[in-house]
Amino acid sequence: MKIFQNLLIFSIVFIFLVSCDGLKKARNIFETSERMKYERNFSGADSLMMKWKNNFTSAAENQLVVKDGVMLSVQISKSSIPALGYSVELQQGRLLVVEAVADDPNAKIFVDISENGYSKEKAESALITDTKFRKRIENTGLYKIIVQPEINFAGTLVLKIYTQPSLSFPVAGKGNSDVQSFWGASRDGGGRSHEGIDIFARRGTPVTAVINGTVTRTGNQGLGGKQVWMRDQEMNYSYYYAHLDSIIANSGQRVKAGDTLGLVGSTGNAAGGAPHLHFGIYTSGGAVDPYPFVKNTRLPESVSPRLKIFSAKFAKGGSVIRSGPGTEYTDLKKLADRTAITILAAARDWCHIKTDDGTEGFIYSDRLE
Repeated sequence: MKIFQNLLIFSIVFIFLVSCDGLKKARNIFETSERMKYERNFSGADSLMMKWKNNFTSAAENQLVVKDGVMLSVQISKSSIPALGYSVELQQGRLLVVEAVADDPNAKIFVDISENGYSKEKAESALITDTKFRKRIENTGLYKIIVQPEINFAGTLVLKIYTQPSLSFPVAGKGNSDVQSFWGASRDGGGRSHEGIDIFARRGTPVTAVINGTVTRTGNQGLGGKQVWMRDQEMNYSYYYAHLDSIIANSGQRVKAGDTLGLVGSTGNAAGGAPHLHFGIYTSGGAVDPYPFVKNTRLPESVSPRLKIFSAKFAKGGSVIRSGPGTEYTDLKKLADRTAITILAAARDWCHIKTDDGTEGFIYSDRLE
């Protein structure tokens, strides 16, 4: 009889697990994302966790957009448990940096990132460590970024969302202004397009590895003349260096970012022209624009908003709530009357606010009182 009961229990559990709902719940048991681990181990009041999760959902569903290079200041009380969600247009080859500097360096700050709108199944969830989270962008598109401190966090938080090059620059001592021929430029009277960028420099300037990897091939042939090919060990991309004056690296050699592969020249179909490096990147899907991978950009300025902004409790009647911090962004709603608001974050002249009915958006700071 006992054996029969055990078999019956096993059968019921098995049926439960193979059902759609059962599989979903089983996956949750073994969920390893930082957010889910935190939720599972939280021992405080259920009401706090519910508010934390609801605020996250609101941030995931909002229509807010910011540009690469945004900086926001946040003042948080223990009861607010905010989540900040923004969509950002990002290019393949950039290194996304989400920087969050809190009063308490030991505070847990979560970041969730999802491509093409928020999707729980596709989102990457992590903890920001040493004030920064970094992610290589593999596809150009709109990314949803959600930042949320742990429950009971209180104090200030400075949030920056920006990108940097994911690769080092391939010509020693050179930069953006030395790129004078870009991806897609016409070649051979329109017969083909440029599959790379040209970086001009004096003959003999060192050409360097942009990432750790292995030299897969060297030679002197075709349009590229003296050339070096290397492949990285992280993304399995191939990097093409052409028109070299001389080749220094050897096929099969392992190199680190910054190691010299050759010297700038004008061989191949560049013979007789100004010395330059033709630099290309090839993925499994073919050639891609290398410029976003190596383009240097300034870090966002640390400009503090006016402190009195955070004491505002109302938005004036007639105020326009926009999808981003500027007049160029979409109008989401116009407030007919003076409206109670909560300030979630502040830029220099714009505030990310939330009304009592759950509407989120940006309002010009002079419209607050």
